[in-house]
Amino acid sequence: MSNTSFDINRLAAILLRMDSYMIIILYITGVGGASLNIITFLQKQLRRNPCANYFLSGSIVDFCLMNITLLLDIIITYDKIPSNRIYFTRVWCKLGNYLTFILTCLSSCFIILASVDRFCASSLNQTLRKCSRLKVSRIVIGLVLAVWMLFGLHILIAYDYLRDPISNVTRCTVQTSSATAFVVIDGYFFSLFNGAIAPFLLCVFGMTIIYNVRMSRRRVTAQAENDIQLNRRSIANRQHIHMIKMLLAQVLLTVILNIPYVVIYLLGFYQSIPVDPLALVLLIVFSYIGRWFYYMNYCKNFYVNTLTSTLFRSSLWKQFHVFFRYELLVLTRVGVHFSRNN
Repeated sequence: MSNTSFDINRLAAILLRMDSYMIIILYITGVGGASLNIITFLQKQLRRNPCANYFLSGSIVDFCLMNITLLLDIIITYDKIPSNRIYFTRVWCKLGNYLTFILTCLSSCFIILASVDRFCASSLNQTLRKCSRLKVSRIVIGLVLAVWMLFGLHILIAYDYLRDPISNVTRCTVQTSSATAFVVIDGYFFSLFNGAIAPFLLCVFGMTIIYNVRMSRRRVTAQAENDIQLNRRSIANRQHIHMIKMLLAQVLLTVILNIPYVVIYLLGFYQSIPVDPLALVLLIVFSYIGRWFYYMNYCKNFYVNTLTSTLFRSSLWKQFHVFFRYELLVLTRVGVHFSRNN
């Protein structure tokens, strides 16, 4: 029994060391990727597309989420003193948990909205295609943001640091008598929405997008070549094909990366810590893997976009070209000014 306990402790120590390196890698790749996503989708060539508007909003949310959750994990791992001053405060108990809740749900919502937009844009129904507009996307983004901000207000109101009379430990918990309702919202609903409802909707809209694209191509092939209206529609669909590629790749990875963490999250509600050594080892290993996958979900978008879309790559390269040309011009002017003064 002592040897088994020693092996489990050594495994936990190895995984903890791996985790300390992984969170730094994930933070750098996540913040860097989200920043480049924001820069790229703010370009004139892309920001007029409603789907790109949802991608931009999702990138901003991912950037904020990385700097709120993952950055704090890095601080906690490498320096306990400043992390205790942040983590064990009423401000973090209320505001930190509030932002983590709404940002995670917003990230899932924006990729769902991007899927709905591409479904409408690829549809043969003219009424649905009218829903894929820049004005509509801006209104929907504002409404979704307002809904989630209001939905998460219970965290700001009901949560606080309280001392548990049984364990005599101070922890962030619900300070009202209706704790069960908050467990349902912050536990079951949060995990089910991000781990089951969102992946299900993404799969449904992903399959309908593929179906719409195939049907559109068949109609173009079947119709006469002089059908000007249909040809224009086909050209418009080809212009959106890059957005569809990026979206479908993101949908696939989102479904894969989201599920393990949510399964572990739900197991924490339904089951206690297992007594069997093998089950405990598996729980520890998959808990860390689920945690890494969870953060990868918010780091992946830039790299997926770069690999799947030539339009995204060309837009990013143009932005770099403009930046370096501007820097070269500034350096040239500084050099000329310096040589004249000498």
